[in-house]
Amino acid sequence: MSGGPIVWITRPQPGAARTAEALSEAGYDPVLLPLTEIRACDPGLSPQDAARFDAVAVTSANALRHAPAALLDALSGKPVYAVGDATAAEARSRGLAAVASAEGAVDDLVSLIATRESPGASILYLCGRTRTGDLDLKLAEKGFRCRSAELYGAEIVSYPTEYFRDALNRHAPDAVLFHSALSASAFTENVLPEISQALDKTIFIALSARIAACLPDFLKPRIVVSLEPNEAALLATLLMALPAGRN
Repeated sequence: MSGGPIVWITRPQPGAARTAEALSEAGYDPVLLPLTEIRACDPGLSPQDAARFDAVAVTSANALRHAPAALLDALSGKPVYAVGDATAAEARSRGLAAVASAEGAVDDLVSLIATRESPGASILYLCGRTRTGDLDLKLAEKGFRCRSAELYGAEIVSYPTEYFRDALNRHAPDAVLFHSALSASAFTENVLPEISQALDKTIFIALSARIAACLPDFLKPRIVVSLEPNEAALLATLLMALPAGRN
């Protein structure tokens, strides 16, 4: 431990490790406490069927990480539209070459696709079982044919009853980060009942207002919502709410 503010990271791996690295570089002491885990699921789509689509849309790097290799091979020559730069980078690392980033949110992604593809084009949406933003519906409103391919699901991690008390005794958090509504709900239901009285000075940083809404009302005075729904903005928000005290 470096002596900086202690920050609990509730997101699943491998993202938790990347967040921890960024926090360490900024002068924080990160503690990995994944409350969810990502598991692959069958998209119900053959590579041959995937190859018939005109383009690909993706809003989560997890969809790319859990996509079967044969499916990605079938899409390797297709235009790929990613919601942001991190997802675009993941797509390129998986062998998808013609990748464009919307550098924003779902509405920005819809606008990008609408400027690049003709109405009536078929779009394969690589996604998880739980998603927000209604990308498929918004593309349909623009005249595109969109099919969702669900490649992963998030599940709550089960810990022994003593686990959170032990974590608190070893590394009481100055802040807790939430990257998803599921992790915020898991924290509310499974963690707070065990240790809530010991968190009276902890700050809670949520990636979005929707995620913040999954935390209980009594925490509201200490909940801070990220300036934008991305990792860089989340860490910048943490830095403003709880300075690390060093460069």
